[in-house]
Amino acid sequence: MKLFPLISALLLSAAPVQAFETLEDLDNACGASEEAFKLCTGLVSRTAARVAFGYLCKLREEGVITPEKFAAEYNKEAGGPKSATEFMKAMWNSGIKEVLEDYPNCPIKPLR
Repeated sequence: MKLFPLISALLLSAAPVQAFETLEDLDNACGASEEAFKLCTGLVSRTAARVAFGYLCKLREEGVITPEKFAAEYNKEAGGPKSATEFMKAMWNSGIKEVLEDYPNCPIKPLR
């Protein structure tokens, strides 16, 4: 019975993966179609929210910045992506939800 999961794991580990070796390769892949571009920009939006707000919440939790400074910085970025589609909002909110898992007391809110 344990043989089946082992064989499945070996087959999955042997699956080919395409790696991008340069930023140009990544740019070409993201520009290959409208759908690819949408996915790439969605991932960037999610990552931006995760990194920016994660760092901001960490600084607030450690007392490095005051609540007033936090609020000022948060309000600069809280609007999300400038031309936000529903997909971009969902990706942005996904990043924010991850931050809130790490910093549940951080006063950030997902986009509506």
